[in-house]
Amino acid sequence: MIKDLQSKLKRQWDTFTTSEQKIAAYLQHNISGIPFETAASLGQRVGVSPMTVGRFLRTLGYAGLNDLKKDLRGNAPWLPLYKNPEHANEEDFVAQSLQTDIRVLTQAYTLARTDEWTSIVKMLVTAERVSVASFHMGRSIGQGFADLLQHVKPRTRFADGSDGAYADVLLDSDADSCVVLIDFRRYARHFRVLAEEVAARGIPLVIITDTQCYWARQVTDNVLMLPLDPDRVWHNFGAVTSLLSLLISEVTRVQGDMFERIGDVTALRQQFVGYDEAPPVTKRESGKSAAGKSKSDGKVGVGAAKRRTRRKS
Repeated sequence: MIKDLQSKLKRQWDTFTTSEQKIAAYLQHNISGIPFETAASLGQRVGVSPMTVGRFLRTLGYAGLNDLKKDLRGNAPWLPLYKNPEHANEEDFVAQSLQTDIRVLTQAYTLARTDEWTSIVKMLVTAERVSVASFHMGRSIGQGFADLLQHVKPRTRFADGSDGAYADVLLDSDADSCVVLIDFRRYARHFRVLAEEVAARGIPLVIITDTQCYWARQVTDNVLMLPLDPDRVWHNFGAVTSLLSLLISEVTRVQGDMFERIGDVTALRQQFVGYDEAPPVTKRESGKSAAGKSKSDGKVGVGAAKRRTRRKS
């Protein structure tokens, strides 16, 4: 039943109004919590009235929310482990936060078994250039993702938009590139404007956001959405950090062994910056990459040889 409902929502997506798309997006990614919702609470989560929720469910063939709950009951036996979120007091705040984290993290890993995930991994693996941009409180998440991905995916960079035009994303990307945009409610204006411009230019686009971002699927099919918990007192990016880490691991697995590249990056950092108590750098022959090449035979560089000659003289 869950898969049938999700398929129906995807098939009819273009026929929904903006309010209906908000409800549909929430249903797609929060099926596990529906048994504990009312029409009023569901409407409050997505910003529509309870009457709008009821009308939308009737268009899907349900008499109301209780009818939907009846169909869903029994499809997920672990649901009784969770309860409708309440305002936690000081004693049970940590316990409720843990339960929320478990639920969101479970849904994050569920995304790794979807068709969208497979498509996104393929896009990242085959792209000749990857640009990542993120905004507001999610900015550091996107920058960290780009920094880690470039260890295994050459020509990956974080676009900070400091030029005021995102020229590096819009002018230097093409159909063989991939743009990854990351943001969470409340969304930066740049987020939607840039997403729509990337899509209009025919550049492959990936959006990673939360389930409140109803318009994301209007610009691309490659969307990963995590549930947003409005009862949290502060943003928690634990689940999205795990999701992005898993994405990098999957890209590495699919494209093949990239540990030679990681080793080269580490050696270069040791040469230019250095690590505390790190072993000395093993130099490589000039012009040769790490993959399939023998290590340096220990000969000193030309500059070092000249310096020694000057000291002797």
